[in-house]
Amino acid sequence: MKEHKIGIIMNGVTGRMGTNQHLIRSIVAIRKQGGVQIKPGEVIMPDPILVGRSEEKLRTLGAAHGITRVSTDLDACLKDPANQIYFDSTLTGQRPIGVRKAIAAKKHIYCEKPTATTSKEALALAKEVTAAGLKNGVVQDKLWLPGLLKLRYLIDTGFFGKILSVRGEFGYWVFPGKFEKLQRPSWNYRKEDDGGIIVDMLCHW
Repeated sequence: MKEHKIGIIMNGVTGRMGTNQHLIRSIVAIRKQGGVQIKPGEVIMPDPILVGRSEEKLRTLGAAHGITRVSTDLDACLKDPANQIYFDSTLTGQRPIGVRKAIAAKKHIYCEKPTATTSKEALALAKEVTAAGLKNGVVQDKLWLPGLLKLRYLIDTGFFGKILSVRGEFGYWVFPGKFEKLQRPSWNYRKEDDGGIIVDMLCHW
């Protein structure tokens, strides 16, 4: 079996979303299935390097999933030609910093939503990465759910007639932590920490 290793810098994966959705359920799952087959006898194998602030947390997380490459030095990871892709699931307010470093290092980019705390900066990042000729994408998990696709079909075919208003509900109950375990980190709802219902939730739609 011919294997093409693709180095992926995974920045911020010690957080809940980065660990569960992007590391365990995506990259680790792909590795366990033997990579992504591109033709008979040939696969692409993700080779992640976990990046963050705490080496201890990174090593513990990596060891639990058979990953040995960890680092607290993002700049060094970006300089390594073996790492071709940059993934970012850091705090929203920090994301543009890492993304711009990755653009400068000519890495292809995939990152969590929202890409920035303002639409102006998000658009600027999109223009910068496109101008650099790099492949890029943003996590969008809700837009292609079967129910939403059916709803879109009904709208497009005029089933509802003229739509005058729309109400959408989506969220998490974040317990205080005294009697029930916290479901989400508290920064999600604090505007001063780049959270809040609009930035944190509306971007799903």
